[in-house]
Amino acid sequence: MEVLTCIEHQRIPVRATRAPGEFALTHAQAKLLDAADGVPADAFRWGHQCVRWRQFCGVVQLGGLTLEILPKIHGKESDPGACREVLVKMLRKAGLMKVHRGAGAGIQTQKHTLLDIFIQEFCLLVREQVLMGKPRDYQQREENLGVIKGKLLINQQLRQNLNHQERLYCQFDELTDDILLNQAVKFTLRLLLPKCRSDRSKKAVTELLMQHDDISDQRIDRQSLDRLTLDRANQRYADILAWCRLFIDAENPDVTAGKHSLLSILFDMNLLFERWLAASLRPLARKAGLSLREQAPRRYLAYREDVDRKVFQTRPDISLIDRNGKVHLIIDAKWKLLNGPDAKLGVSQADLYQLSSYANRYHIHQVALAYPSQAGLSEIYALQLLGSHSAKLDIHCIDLLKPTAHLQLSFKF
Repeated sequence: MEVLTCIEHQRIPVRATRAPGEFALTHAQAKLLDAADGVPADAFRWGHQCVRWRQFCGVVQLGGLTLEILPKIHGKESDPGACREVLVKMLRKAGLMKVHRGAGAGIQTQKHTLLDIFIQEFCLLVREQVLMGKPRDYQQREENLGVIKGKLLINQQLRQNLNHQERLYCQFDELTDDILLNQAVKFTLRLLLPKCRSDRSKKAVTELLMQHDDISDQRIDRQSLDRLTLDRANQRYADILAWCRLFIDAENPDVTAGKHSLLSILFDMNLLFERWLAASLRPLARKAGLSLREQAPRRYLAYREDVDRKVFQTRPDISLIDRNGKVHLIIDAKWKLLNGPDAKLGVSQADLYQLSSYANRYHIHQVALAYPSQAGLSEIYALQLLGSHSAKLDIHCIDLLKPTAHLQLSFKF
């Protein structure tokens, strides 16, 4: 299976035909992309005989071609392996990829495609839990036996064993690992096997399929997963179930009809950057005696008297709060391109209005905007907000290649 790697905002030509290895999509592949249910409408833009990806990164399978979209990392734009490594580190830090006890360190992000990395991550999680024993539960069964087990079903006994007095039709509970949770894992493994590109991924999936050989093959869909409830005995499978849902939901409905092999796993870099920044700042804030909250605390900007309701609720991306509950700093994270030569730096006026209203509503004197680092930009730009409530607005350009510890020096809390 061929992989086409591009960096976000990069233009991919669309042509009638393409040679193997050529950086382009065919019209047929572009049509599949346009029709894929799992691809957000704002993930890319069509141009004149081209497509340009925006702020979504991940993988999309278009028949025999896997399209890999990586974030644009300042200083590493020409190194896909480094961009891929940063994306995986962000996903891990944000808690979207979880392998326990450091097992994920063995996945070579520089050498494998994103899809193979996701597959290997899933396999590592499953292997960890299988070593502890697959989940089991009691399942009710009915069967003809030589001795009574459970209870004898009289009606079925008369119907089926009238001429076979040596048989007893019984209903009983049996402890088994052939349950829906294990069936979902096996179905996901079978789903992933033909999508593996590296020998390492194929080997990992094949070995796990062998370990699930005693599990029956069942077609698992979203409704099946919705029926799954985890208890204390199988809560350890929560992360695995989340991956199963991700892979199964990523399948284009056309696959079930046997038309196309489509799969899309895309991450909104706006949300990922926000979650990564919050996860990176949380331990640093704790050391400074502050707590970090996401999308909180929420307050209203206005009151409508005629209906006696407060309206326009605020949702700060990140807030740093002291032990007395006072907000000290609000940070909004934006995965956007800035414009260094512009006096406004390309900052959206709406974003500036939002931070200004936060400063006023929360009665704080420091707010911040965080962007990924880009060429030609300094680390920090200081603005003084004008008006009756004077506040300082710092614009931070975060270097994702630096250790997260440098963030405390940058934000100075």
